[in-house]
Amino acid sequence: MEDVTRSRIFDEGIPARNAQFTGRDEQLRLLREGLRASSVEVLGQPPQAVFGLGGVGKTEIAAEYAYRYAEDYDIVWWVHSEQEARVQDAFVKLAKRLGIAHAETQRDKSIWAVLAELRTGRYHRWLLIFDNAAEPEVIKRYVPTGRPHGHVIITSRKRNWRRHTKAEGIEVSQFSEQETVELLRKRVPHLAPRTELGEPLDPEADRARHADASSLARALGNLPIAAEHAAAYLAETGAPVGSYLRMFEENAHTLLSKQVDMDYPYAVAATWTISSGQLGEDAVELFNLFAFFSPEPMAEELFLTGGGRVRAPAALAEVLGDADRFREAVRQLHSYSLAKSDGHRGVVEVHRVVQAVTLGQARIERPQDCADYTAAAHTLLAATNPRNPDLESNDARYDLSRPHLWPAGALDTENPDLRQLVIDQVRRLHLRGGHEEALRLGQEARQAWRAKWGHDDEKVLQLSVEVGNALRVAGRYTEMQALNAETLERLTRTLGAEHQTTLMCANSYGGDLRSLGRFTEALELDLTILPQFERVFRPDHPRTLNVRNNLGADYRRLGRFHEAWEQDQLTYEMRARALGPTDLRTIRSKDSISVDLRGCGEYHRSLEAAQDVIAVLKERKGGESLDSLNAHKSYAVALRKVGRYDEALAESEQVLRRYAAFLGAEHRYTLRASINRINDLRVTDRLREAEALGRWALRLCAEVDIPKGDITWAATVNLALVLRGLNRPEEARALDEAALRGMTDLFGAKHPLTLQATANLVSDLALVGDTAKARELGEDLYEASRISLGENHPDTLAIGANLSLDRRATLDPAQADELRTDIMSRYEQVLTSKHPVVRIAEQRGRVNVDIEPY
Repeated sequence: MEDVTRSRIFDEGIPARNAQFTGRDEQLRLLREGLRASSVEVLGQPPQAVFGLGGVGKTEIAAEYAYRYAEDYDIVWWVHSEQEARVQDAFVKLAKRLGIAHAETQRDKSIWAVLAELRTGRYHRWLLIFDNAAEPEVIKRYVPTGRPHGHVIITSRKRNWRRHTKAEGIEVSQFSEQETVELLRKRVPHLAPRTELGEPLDPEADRARHADASSLARALGNLPIAAEHAAAYLAETGAPVGSYLRMFEENAHTLLSKQVDMDYPYAVAATWTISSGQLGEDAVELFNLFAFFSPEPMAEELFLTGGGRVRAPAALAEVLGDADRFREAVRQLHSYSLAKSDGHRGVVEVHRVVQAVTLGQARIERPQDCADYTAAAHTLLAATNPRNPDLESNDARYDLSRPHLWPAGALDTENPDLRQLVIDQVRRLHLRGGHEEALRLGQEARQAWRAKWGHDDEKVLQLSVEVGNALRVAGRYTEMQALNAETLERLTRTLGAEHQTTLMCANSYGGDLRSLGRFTEALELDLTILPQFERVFRPDHPRTLNVRNNLGADYRRLGRFHEAWEQDQLTYEMRARALGPTDLRTIRSKDSISVDLRGCGEYHRSLEAAQDVIAVLKERKGGESLDSLNAHKSYAVALRKVGRYDEALAESEQVLRRYAAFLGAEHRYTLRASINRINDLRVTDRLREAEALGRWALRLCAEVDIPKGDITWAATVNLALVLRGLNRPEEARALDEAALRGMTDLFGAKHPLTLQATANLVSDLALVGDTAKARELGEDLYEASRISLGENHPDTLAIGANLSLDRRATLDPAQADELRTDIMSRYEQVLTSKHPVVRIAEQRGRVNVDIEPY
């Protein structure tokens, strides 16, 4: 501790200096600058108000300032300022120290004598600290005026000091996480660093201790007083951090009411009770209610939208039913630093520890009030539900409730409207790409509801449908299939085949069939349920259009690209009319059209459609989404198909990184983007990178939870293409033979993907010298491709160009030349002579046929 004896009068009532004072350098700097700044006010330097939530360390900052700069003052005096009587006591005490006190019965004269002495007397340098000041009008009467050398610091939970002090003041908020961790590791022996010569004795154990301190800091919201309590408790008891966190979670009020060895005048849990005792009834009601929500910012709209539906507590119902009273109560909470209010954003925020303590106290001391506030919170949350999670225009409304569902206990609610909100939130989240959050919310709610309401409860089954959808987006196909099959059986048995929820589940089950490679069954199911959807919903209802969208996917999986194109075009037009051209579902249909066009061999039209999709998504802006990723993946493939290889390579690199960041490196969609990128690396002669990526993708196909379908065989064929380019045709042949068997089993011999795999095997055979077999297989393949894809499809042309080489190699130059002439003429019409593939064919090279996984 610094020597303060040079100060003529240093109040012994100043809190003891904290030898382990942590952080707050910026606040101390601002305080110092504010006190030393010149001013034209009557008082030389305006008083500096230090304000903020109870427990953030305002008093400690003021005390540290007093010790740190004690030598600059002749008098340093501490004034407890919760009540005016305590302020007067401090001034009378100072009068005695100055030797100017009047008789005990003349306290007022002693106070005015002090003020006069500080204004004009022999003490030119003084510092008064009004700690925990409650009323500015009261404190103003005790601030000396007319002397330029005196300084005044005011600490307070109230904010409105500017018009009284003529200074902005300094707001004190919670610690940074780094500061909280530093405090905890300084004061808790089993969290402290253990070093030798500046290096950790056991780095791994030190990282674990740091992680414990970080998790505790986050749980406490970096509130200094809570961190002080935790440090003292852990140091005294030796309890592990996990034990403290469990007690905090169970009841923060009980835990923070425990007396520990810390310099604080009352139990920490009482900190905010004392402050709330100064509030009006409306503010008290809101303060209690806010404890039942998340510490995230709470929109005022959340409370005002359904405020009229709240019935109890009666006093709360009154304030929620009157917007003016509500905002005045919020203003009062803000004024006392019990809440932060942002009028421009229309939000209010309460610190997580304050909420936890208030909630814990209500559970123990006022259980009926606790039940009433819980019911009120559930009513308010349910009232925000627009009841259409498919519409993007409703996202802002859903965002009102999303952060508060868990803290408000929505998963255990008896309120049927709130249960519906939970279901709608799960659907909305997985539709917008938030599948992990959708799964966490949906699975936790489903487990709680099944235990409470039974497995056949209608809302349990509605929720199960959405959890199944989220599992599909997350790539957890085994769980998805089992859940959807069980849910469909229960729905059909309990609600009937044409109940809305049953139909939605059946539609989802069609997706399961596609994922499992059962494409014909999926098509049959979707053709069956489409007229049912049109009857139960309506032909242009978004859910009916989802079925039409799935029909396009069925046709595409079956290689029936022209039918897929027709279906997707119809769906696109219907969605554009019903939902608008910029709705995500409309954009998805346009993206599907781009894929269909590639399947039909219309590469340039495919690129145009992909560019249209990218342009609309760019106009929409917004954050990362699955729709944007899929569109950019499709755009990269379209670029490659028209021969713009360098652009395709750059696009596929960027989108692959984005997929990995958004979904994870092992997600099916990320894997699909990787398989496409193999081709981009290959056509730009980066064969070693292509091989490495191909082997990684193929290994991942065997490891992750995906059906062994087109994605696996696409990876196999595309890797074989690379190996052939590296002059390793035998390895390529082995892969292509395996892929051909797999494709034939999955799709049949005439499916376009099977034909693509066969085309690559023909090239392998030719390169290993088995030209007779290559020609034999190639002749059948060419005829099958003409029938399946059409004679002008680029894949048919590639197969024909290669067949002309094999005819010549088997000593049939006349037929070879005839075929080649026809192929080159068609290439000029379809791709033009500038396309890299056409140039290869012109130079009598073998043309590769790569695979785009669906």
